[in-house]
Amino acid sequence: MIQLAGTPDLAFSLTRLMPGEDRARIDARLTRVFDQTRRRYACNPQVAPLVEEALKFTLEGGKRIRPRLCLAAYRILTQRFEPPPAPVWNVAVVLEALHAFMLVHDDLMDQSLTRRDRPTLHERYREGLNVSARTAGDLGIVAGDWMFALAIRMLGRAGLQGTRLARVVRIIAEMLIETGLGQSLDLLHDGRSLESITEEDITTLYRWKTARYTVSGPLVLGAALANAPAATRRCLNRFGDLLGFGYQICNDLESLEDDLERGDHADLDTGKRTYVLWTAHRVLDPLGRAALAQALEAPVGLERRRRLRDLIVRSGAVALCRQRVRDLRNEAVELLQEAPLTVAQRQDFLALAQLFTDMGSAAS
Repeated sequence: MIQLAGTPDLAFSLTRLMPGEDRARIDARLTRVFDQTRRRYACNPQVAPLVEEALKFTLEGGKRIRPRLCLAAYRILTQRFEPPPAPVWNVAVVLEALHAFMLVHDDLMDQSLTRRDRPTLHERYREGLNVSARTAGDLGIVAGDWMFALAIRMLGRAGLQGTRLARVVRIIAEMLIETGLGQSLDLLHDGRSLESITEEDITTLYRWKTARYTVSGPLVLGAALANAPAATRRCLNRFGDLLGFGYQICNDLESLEDDLERGDHADLDTGKRTYVLWTAHRVLDPLGRAALAQALEAPVGLERRRRLRDLIVRSGAVALCRQRVRDLRNEAVELLQEAPLTVAQRQDFLALAQLFTDMGSAAS
């Protein structure tokens, strides 16, 4: 279960909003969906291992943060803390299926071999099916596509009707469009010099690529399922964007603390233009910037990783990024004071803001 290291009242709120049993129910629903697909196409024996490995990839590791935030927003705005109705559950689980599809394609773009300390899906296919790396990569692309289709089928069978279904479809579609555009910006930024990238460039990238489908999208979706008014949904969109930006910075910081001799280090190996790297470049003196540029041009390997991490840490960027996360959380909290919420609802959303602050503390 995600831990909250805040006040007892906030910890109690989070336990009500994101109970540990939510994860088991989400995983059980995903398992049923994949099993139904496997049985439907059981006439072809080659289908079973494709679906089985995709299910393992989806379920092993991860926080299930997206569906759990959707459920939390629904609970907050209805102030009903018993298990939500089946359609709400079904829509929330769609978010995890979409997340899995995005991870499959993201790993292929990053040429990663591991995800959550386990093989990526295309690597599982290469090893398990004894195929070439090229064929495994192609299978990964197609698997991501049919996993996306599974999510859409789940949405169609969620049990929503009429305008409520139309609103949910629109929210999810807009979330996916922005995530795709954010991923496109991420790829384009990797070819740019650090001097040419502005803070607004990275803010837009992080808002679209991460915040919208990780935090603000799930919160707005939960609010729509709770029939919350448009003003509330707009507030939660901004609230989630702020927390989501901080969440991605925390991920950047966490990747710096990984064992450099083990696993993939896509950020360091590709020179990904993260907020942490951009901050380091901004605060380094001319000699430091020259050293950073030389390290980014060095051959990929352990020595390059060490040089880059050392330069980032010595620049003071890590401390600046941690402060940025705290500032974003404070801005999100201030926004709650102006939101059209009851006192109880505001307190519960404060617990979610504290949750993301604790994620930032875990990265420090």
